[in-house]
Amino acid sequence: MRNVYPGGISCIVKKGEWLNRLGVGAAYDRVGTKESIMIRVPDHTVTAHLCNMTGPLAITSANPSGEPDSTHHDMVITRLGHKISGVLCDGESNEAVGSTVVNCLKIDEGTITIIREGCFPAAQVRHIFEKVKNSME
Repeated sequence: MRNVYPGGISCIVKKGEWLNRLGVGAAYDRVGTKESIMIRVPDHTVTAHLCNMTGPLAITSANPSGEPDSTHHDMVITRLGHKISGVLCDGESNEAVGSTVVNCLKIDEGTITIIREGCFPAAQVRHIFEKVKNSME
């Protein structure tokens, strides 16, 4: 993760005690699935600043399931404004599509799976993974 963050990759990883050290607390059972959670560290100045002030945020995608990715806060307000309390407004996203989603649940076995190719090319994800894996052998 140190080799891809911040950036347009979301990694599905095993839940564990490390989440409590981040301050998840009572939300532990409400984020992700029973066994896993998806982590992303965006390369976005305003979001990074907000996370520095608040700590990690548990959020969902800013578009209804099956619909195109939201690339501007106006899209989020139009689609979800009636269901949410607030929107972080900072104009157009620097990403035209969502993040690349990587399943890292079997990373200890030397395997990752690309669930969705998004703004970060899958080939580059695999290259970084192989480079890190080879450096650890």
